[in-house]
Amino acid sequence: MIKKKGKQKYILYLMRRQRKILRARQRHKKKTFNSKGHCIPQEENFLGRDYISVINHLDHNNFAMPNFFPKKVETIHIPEIFSISENAENVIKLLRKVYTIIRSQKTSELIFDHTKCSNLGLSASTIMDIIVLAVCKYREREDSVLSLEGLLPHNDTVRNILLASGLPYHLHAEHGLSFDEKHVERFKTIKGQHDKYANKADGTSTKLMLYFNRCLKTQGMELNEEGKRLLSRILGEVISNCEIHGGETATWYTQGHYQMKDNNSFGEMQILFLTLGDTIYEGLLNNSSSETNRKLQHILNRQRKNMNSKWDKEMIFTVFALQEGISRLRDENIEGYEGRGSGTVSMIEMFNDIGKCKNGLTPQMTIVSGKTLIKFTDKYKMEEKEFNCDIAFGTGVKRIIAFNHDNDIYSPPDANNVIKMSEYFPGTVISLKFYLDNRYITNKKN
Repeated sequence: MIKKKGKQKYILYLMRRQRKILRARQRHKKKTFNSKGHCIPQEENFLGRDYISVINHLDHNNFAMPNFFPKKVETIHIPEIFSISENAENVIKLLRKVYTIIRSQKTSELIFDHTKCSNLGLSASTIMDIIVLAVCKYREREDSVLSLEGLLPHNDTVRNILLASGLPYHLHAEHGLSFDEKHVERFKTIKGQHDKYANKADGTSTKLMLYFNRCLKTQGMELNEEGKRLLSRILGEVISNCEIHGGETATWYTQGHYQMKDNNSFGEMQILFLTLGDTIYEGLLNNSSSETNRKLQHILNRQRKNMNSKWDKEMIFTVFALQEGISRLRDENIEGYEGRGSGTVSMIEMFNDIGKCKNGLTPQMTIVSGKTLIKFTDKYKMEEKEFNCDIAFGTGVKRIIAFNHDNDIYSPPDANNVIKMSEYFPGTVISLKFYLDNRYITNKKN
């Protein structure tokens, strides 16, 4: 739907029209067939039945804002910088506001105003989409359909991200809306649930690896066989963490967006890994092996003298979880568990290492979990450290990233890299933005 007011165009995804279309489809269902010829009904959106899990989890964690009373018609003004990496606390506040509004039966119409947004992070956008999709599905079941409208951003890059990988895309409401398909490559959202066997990890990691390789080819390069195996293995460990460590009711998601920039001289890639479930701290605190509990208690005792309002138990556990050999389920006596740990950092450092741009743009790599925000920069890297009869790390060499100048895991981190937030996020976000630039990668390779 397009309305003109002067030179400004108002568009968007009117949910009531979308629901009518979906209901019509249900009456005359399009059907796909598997190899045995059985009918498989198509899902309305990628959440499927997980929308209940999303709502239950957010409600359980009091994600809605107290003492906020939505009106019948509400407008969400997306800020200039809507990015987890650059504006995490304000993003979480806005997500809570959105959830509060759409959970209220009083609100019948919600308008998303992207006009002033000049920096749209895929992670922030997708988390908002998941919340909106889940509640809209719930309200439809309760016969309280919410009408959604919006205003397109003025910024062309933001417009491409929004239309290719944002709310219109997730609502299947792209009809009549166009983005620069020639210069955009998107990785459709994949979702999953808690699975102690990580059954979806291999397939998802392979798809992500092929997606990355497809984007790399825009720079006239591609992964060799060894690179494909390495990237698939690292991504597989990250997805496994999403499947295993979020708790039994957790849901997880991954999505990607790639866009050519500056007359196609380089590309910008964003990738999200999201778990709505236990935070890293909660998972370690409540469901760790006896071996990991001993290590946690040891490092907590060593850090106790350093603890304050900006370096607390949650932050200590979260940083500790990133180290090589540290995992909630780690047990050296159980086959397959002794090698767990450090896959997430390995992935972040790999993309950070190759993901710079010759014009000076640098990657943004961030983890948000609970009230802990971790920013990865060139200042601190995972490095090998020698341990001798250490209760947490044993004897020998382990790869450590402590975010301080001495890379000492028993000392507090740089407050610019490990930050205590006032806002709480009920899960874990791994947000990556980096660049693929043939000129930089070639120099790095040489």
